[in-house]
Amino acid sequence: MKTSLIIILMISAMLTSCNLGGGHTEYTNLVIPIDERQVPETGVINQPVNIYVSTAEDNGCWSNIRFSIVPGKEREFEVWAVADFESDGLCPDVIVSADSTLTFTPTLAGDHVITFWMTPSLNVRDTVVVSSGPAKK
Repeated sequence: MKTSLIIILMISAMLTSCNLGGGHTEYTNLVIPIDERQVPETGVINQPVNIYVSTAEDNGCWSNIRFSIVPGKEREFEVWAVADFESDGLCPDVIVSADSTLTFTPTLAGDHVITFWMTPSLNVRDTVVVSSGPAKK
């Protein structure tokens, strides 16, 4: 009887000392998909080109969503959406969203390729045809 009681007490002590939760998880600057993008078909040299972007994540563990447009090679740009994720095992059931208008000013005529990164290895491309100016009459 004493042995059984000691075993039960030991098992109880081990179970109560274990952290059965999911633990703390924290990530910063995770690439998240861009849900919506609006890219103009045309642009003009030395005039701003505006690109609308938006995204949403499905729980409250996401925060600090931000967008960036980064110049690449000549007439190429990369657009990223990144966010932070922090959880102690449970995430509130809310939508976290953000949108922005990103701007670049082309200095060369021709096709400008905009690469939208959906994950670190998956992207979608769009093109803005930039001219030297409006047609003269």
